[in-house]
Formats: sequence, structure tokens, C-alpha cells
Amino acid sequence: MPKDIVIVGCGNPVRGDDGVGPYIIKNLWERGVSPYIELFDGGTSGIDVIFHIKGAKKVIFIDACKTEDKPGTVYELPLKEIEELPDPREGNLHSIKWFEAIAIGKEILKESFPRDCTVFLINGKNFEVGAPMSSEVKSAAREVINIIINKYIRDLRETYEVEITPEGYIIFPSELSEKHFKDYMNIVVFPKGMKLYITPVKRPAHGGLLLKRFNKKGDRAALIWEILPPGNVYGKKKAIWFDEEKTLIVSLI
Repeated sequence: MPKDIVIVGCGNPVRGDDGVGPYIIKNLWERGVSPYIELFDGGTSGIDVIFHIKGAKKVIFIDACKTEDKPGTVYELPLKEIEELPDPREGNLHSIKWFEAIAIGKEILKESFPRDCTVFLINGKNFEVGAPMSSEVKSAAREVINIIINKYIRDLRETYEVEITPEGYIIFPSELSEKHFKDYMNIVVFPKGMKLYITPVKRPAHGGLLLKRFNKKGDRAALIWEILPPGNVYGKKKAIWFDEEKTLIVSLI
């Protein structure tokens, strides 16, 4: 299934403010994002990013830079403006990793390169090896996180809350069951990383797991304990319905 949004944090975490990209990715990961959003810690490499952004509807790069503006200044640049920037190797920007990823990606991926691309740059203060991240850049990182959440990754799809019990059942709320599972007897569950891809099927002959009525409210449930990854993945989980694929994606994070 094509990814809707890929968010890439570039930079070196051991070089003070240069690590703001991975720092933001870590914070977004801890908050939890929708299953159709991929977070990628680009570190100091650019070429690996190419294979993560292929086919995405939108890609967001986050990196540090060094300009004459005050530390913590945030720049939000759409692809059109990025293409008009002078060559960063001329010295006005500290890091070119994001720029290299775009240039190489467009060359390798051709039509598969995301047409919708935005770069966030945060002006840094200290890039020495072993230096801590400055307070100005940490404050700017919080600003960028809020912008990304509110402007780019706020859920536009149908979002539900499902529950995975310690007994290994997944419980679907009545509103989801009534709207998308009403005429179905089974579900096919495909685990991928920390996500479950769940597709309803109408007849037992099609395979899958039995979808049972769970309570009088109309909640439904299926036993999936054999499919769950090891560790404690129980509790309330965020789920997104993809109507075009008739699939529910459940984040286990």
C-alpha cells in the first residue's frame, strides 16, 4: 500500500544542533502517528532515504542549517522554492543532506519521486562534536512538531479506536463494525512491523479469521493472538480505514 506521507529527519545527533532532524523524528514517534505515515531517521546518510520516499504522496524533510539569522529561526520551503535555491555547497547552509536526497531522488526515482515535497530547516547555533542541542533549536523543534501535526498529518481519513485484549482478541467498535464489517463474516489479518492490515471477507471459503459479535452494543471481535508480535501490545490502539483498499490499518505502537 503506498504511503501517504514520509517524514525524514536528517542530521548528525552527535554534532549539537545538527541532530534536530532525528530529534524531531524521535519525538513524533513517541507521540504516535497514523499508520499511513512513515517516520524515517535519516541520520547522516542521504542515499538510503531514496528507497523510503519512493511512491509516497508527500515527503517532508527536516534538517539543520546555518545562516545569518538568529538561532532557532524556522524555514518552511516547498519544492518549488527549493529548486530555486543556490547550490548549498557555496556555503550559506550548514547541511546539504536534504538537498542531496532530493537531487538524487529525482534522478533515480523519476516519476516515482513525490510531487509534494516540503523541507523544514532550523537555523542552528552550535555544531561542535559532542555539544548539546541549544535551547533555541529545541524550542524551534517544538514549533516544527506542532506545525507538522496541525498542517500536514492531522487525520483526514476515518479514524477509530480498537482494543487488543490480553487474551489475544481484537475488538472493533460498533460504529466501525456497522459501517465496514456489517455484511462480512471473516477478516484477513496481515502483520507488517508494528502494524496490522485487516481486510474483511464475506465467506469462510475465502479464508481468514472468524469475526464474532462481542456484545449487545454491536462491537465485534476476532482472535488474533497467533499473529501478534512478541511483547506487550495490548490496550487501545489507533486504526485508520482506507476505503480504496477496503482495509483497516491498526498501529500497535
